[in-house]
Parts: sequence; C-alpha cells; structure tokens
Amino acid sequence: MTSTTNTENTTTREGTAQVLAEGVEFAHLDPRTLIVGANVRTDADLSGEFIGSIKQHGVIQAIRVRREADGSLTVLEGQRRTLAAIEAGRATIPAQIVTSDDDEKAREARRIIEQLAENDHRADMRDTHRTAAFRQLSLEFGLTAGQIAKRTGTKKDQVAVTLKVAESKVAAAVQAKYDLTIDQAAVLAEFADAPETVKALTAVAVKEPGRFAHEAQRARDDRERAEQVAAAREALAAEGVSEVEAPSYDDKKVRSLSELRPSTEADHGTDLTPEAHAECPGHAAYVRSRWSSVSVVYVCTNWRTHGHGDKYASASPTKSGPMTDEQKAERRTVIENNKAWKSAEVVRREWLAEFAKRKTAPKGAAEYVALAIAADSFILRRAGEKGHALATEWLGAKAETGYYATGQHIAALIAKATPSRAQHIALVLALAAREGETGTHTWRNPGHERGYLTALESWGYTLSDVEQIARGEQDKAERPSK
Repeated sequence: MTSTTNTENTTTREGTAQVLAEGVEFAHLDPRTLIVGANVRTDADLSGEFIGSIKQHGVIQAIRVRREADGSLTVLEGQRRTLAAIEAGRATIPAQIVTSDDDEKAREARRIIEQLAENDHRADMRDTHRTAAFRQLSLEFGLTAGQIAKRTGTKKDQVAVTLKVAESKVAAAVQAKYDLTIDQAAVLAEFADAPETVKALTAVAVKEPGRFAHEAQRARDDRERAEQVAAAREALAAEGVSEVEAPSYDDKKVRSLSELRPSTEADHGTDLTPEAHAECPGHAAYVRSRWSSVSVVYVCTNWRTHGHGDKYASASPTKSGPMTDEQKAERRTVIENNKAWKSAEVVRREWLAEFAKRKTAPKGAAEYVALAIAADSFILRRAGEKGHALATEWLGAKAETGYYATGQHIAALIAKATPSRAQHIALVLALAAREGETGTHTWRNPGHERGYLTALESWGYTLSDVEQIARGEQDKAERPSK
C-alpha cells in the first residue's frame, strides 16, 4: 500500500496495513483468516442478493476487528460482510484493526454491547430509497433494468416493478409519504388515473396492510367489470340500439326477449331473437353486470302493446308482486358477497401457490394431513381423479392429460424431495383438494370450511371479510372440512 502523509506502513501476515498517526490501523485482510465469534444476530441471513452484491462490489464499508495477543484477528463488527465475502470468494476485505488491554471476558462483553449498539441504531434501506435510487440509475445514467439488476444484486423483475413505481408520479409520491412497500406502490401505479381508488387502497395499506391484497384484487375486478360494461354500451350505441335501465322486478311493460314469444299466436316456447325483434318500436337493451359476468339483455319496452306473448304463460306462475325492502337488501348482500368471494379466491390461490414453494411444512401440518386423510378421503380421491390439478399447478409439476390421472408427476417430485419437503407436498395436496371444493356457495354455509380457512390464517394468510363469514364463529379445533 502506498504511504501517505501522517501514516506509516506495516506488514501483517494477512496483507499490507496502514497505520494512521493517531494509532488507528487499516488493512485489506483475507476473510478466511479471521475469527468470527458469537454475534447478537443468531442467524447471519446471507441472502443470494447480499452475496451477489459482495461478489460484484466487494465490501464497501470496512469491518472492525481486534488483534489478539497471539496475532490472530477477531471480527467485532461486520460478521455478515465477512461471511458473505467468504461465500463470494473475495480475496480480501477492508478492515479497521484495534487493540485492547482488557482481559478476554471484558473484551467479549464489550464486543457484544457494541454489536447491539450498531444494530439498534442502523436504519434499514427503505423501499422509497430504493425507488429513488433506481429512478436515478435509469433516467440520469441510462441503465436498463437488466443492468441495474446485475449491478445491485436485485432480481430483474423486482427492478422492473420498482421502475414502474418510479415512472408513476402518483405512486412514487404516495410511497414516499407513507413509506409503502414496492409491491403496494406498484398496485397504486395501476390505478394512477383513479384518485378515489388510490386513496382507498392507501388507507388500507397504512391501517390494515394484511388486507391490502384482497382490496387490490377487488379494485381490479371492479375496474374490469366497469371496462366490460363500457365496451358493451359502446357496442349497443354502434348497433343503434336504445339503452334503457334494467326493469324492476314488478315492471309490467318492459320484458326480456328471453321471456317473450314473437306474438300471442305463436306456439308457447317459441324464441323471440334480438335479430327478429330489431324492427319492433320497443326494441332496446340494458347492460347487466353480475359478480361473474357482464352481459347485454335485449328487451321490449312495451311488449303487450307491440303484440308479443308471454313465452311460457301456460306453464309459468304469475309473479307474486314487488320485492320487499328486506328481499332487496338480501339480494344486494348476495351479489356483493359473491363478487367479494371471487376476488378473494384470486388472492387466496396466489398465496397458496407461493406457500406451496416452501421447503418445509409449517407447524400443525402433520395433524392437518392426518385429519384430511381420516375425514375427507373422498375429497382427496375426487382431486386425484382430476389429476390433482390445483396442486400440480402450485407445485410446478407437469399437468397430466388423458382420461386416467395417475399422479405420476407429483410422485416424481416427492421421490426427489427431502423428508421435510415431502411432508409439505402432502399438505399442499390436502389443501388443494379442499380448495377445489370451495366456491360462492362457501360463504353461504358459515363454518363449513372453518378448519381449512383457520389453518390458512394460522400459517400467515389474511382472511378477507367474506372469508371470515365463511369461517364462522364456531369452535375452530375440528376436522379440516368443518
């Protein structure tokens, strides 16, 4: 090392050291020669990204080591950097070397205290900082997402999401103000042109972050339905068809063509198609948006005046009268909860797909699988007859084709798995079989899926409101299906 003003050079067995006039010594040391003692962090948590960063950039911030009486060097601060440097194959890392006249017990106590102070007062890099940094690298320095990923040790898809947030003034501003995660801010970027949605989602992210995924999916589903409704209305306008409001339950004049026959003389059950009705003065339509679909319903605005007949008059009873307020409220609840269930299903299955990737089964897995085998074997058999479709998808196995499903691809995964992973695969099979039985009927039978939903919640899944209705309030310590 070249000497500089107010310094002197010394040679250690690990490399060349520089000693400042004040007595502080710095050196580039081989990390494999250092003694890494007990640390306040019980787990070094060496992620692939961290090791990759060390491999590419080296250790940027010098570690601190103590020179022992026998000349060996003990790491005081920088355990993770030292271990990551070894994993990354770095030849040397920068270090500050200190000496101490304290006895060994006092030195070790002071080392632990200093580690606590260092970790307690360290501020983690927040996602807002990362967004700003990636934006600078992209806009000011012209780096691509791939280049940023490589040079920062970040996954490319995560860089892409971060840049998407950075490009959205709304998402970036809200993220900075409320310190949202990258994933939360990315959702806000999707709805940058919908201020009320952004406001509502931000409130959930701040107050109830566990519910954010559910509310985000609800917003996506609502937006998709709104787009489908707009497209249907545009199509009606292009056809020159008048759009009317959906008739009330007791409307005497407006009737769907599906309930009419061309004339009173036509045979009962004769269809009246939109094409055949197009020239009728009462030809119109309305757009119907339900939880499962958006459709166009063609009607006649005054079917009796225009000579049409009731399609099933001889077989259908007369309507009993208008719906009561209670019936209307009940119907609205059914519609809203059906929509909520479909949104929750998307979030729940995405969570289960990630859950299926775990290498070890969670606490309570063995009991769940045992109960599923004992009490719900018919559900497992039914899932098996369908090739364990959901489990196959979540586990990343090859889907089976043909009339008879053998489960051979999942069996191949089990054959290669560790015992812990094999147990988790068994749990995934049980969960997927139960998930395949769920639907909008589930929330209407509170408690029927109590064990299943309670188990998911205990393993980290956040239940939406409608899923909490489905779980019910009864005793939770029962069979998976009950």
